[in-house]
Amino acid sequence: MAKKKNYTILVKEHYRKQARQHKTALTSTMLDHNNRRLEIANLIALLRDGDKCLEVGCGNGAASIEISKARKLDLSCFDFSSDLIKLAKSQPLKGVRGKIKFDSGDVLNLNIKNAYDVVFTERCIINLMDWNDQKKALTNMSKALKGGGRLILLEAFSDGLESLNKARQEVGLDAVPPAYHNLHLKKELVIPHLASCGLEFAEENNFLSSHYFGSRVLYPALARVANKEIVPNGSFDQFFANLPPIGNFSHIKILVFKKSK
Repeated sequence: MAKKKNYTILVKEHYRKQARQHKTALTSTMLDHNNRRLEIANLIALLRDGDKCLEVGCGNGAASIEISKARKLDLSCFDFSSDLIKLAKSQPLKGVRGKIKFDSGDVLNLNIKNAYDVVFTERCIINLMDWNDQKKALTNMSKALKGGGRLILLEAFSDGLESLNKARQEVGLDAVPPAYHNLHLKKELVIPHLASCGLEFAEENNFLSSHYFGSRVLYPALARVANKEIVPNGSFDQFFANLPPIGNFSHIKILVFKKSK
């Protein structure tokens, strides 16, 4: 793990590179097309027309725009990467049904209380590579919710990665490590911490489990036997991405919490 005093520099440099490479495209921060498509679809399914929402860590805004085309929201988005938020502000707004705005911001300095129906993330809090900082971020987001509001964490969690790697090892594949700029969340820490903030754990959605088992376990195992190169975003990936999710074989999942009234 990067030392706390250095991890912000490391993370900002990572997203500076993402901004240069992908600009306003949906591939920014996620090259797996099915992964990104399913992330957006599952966030949309959890949102309702009329929700006043805060997106913490919106990146280049591409996913935010797609969500806002599907739901009529009052959506405020922010990111701590100046490179990415500049791109977000340049996103075309054609087709957006409600309101959307992009600003620079840092969840560790978030000081908003009782303002939003929904606060959500998309692989953001894992960029805080220190549990104490992650706790502070979770606390700040919980305070920003109205009574009865929902916190939607689309994040990477350690238990899913452990299950995935156990399956990979059973077919002779090496374990997949966390990304160098991420600290995966631990459910056994997150759930009680948010309970102390007045948020009840409501739902876990392992929406990528079948896709990851197919694309990260079966496909590479078969490709190795056949001595074939893996084709990213190919037909094998597409098949498993369209299956109902079974099991807990992806580190990326959604946890939903509800704030007491």
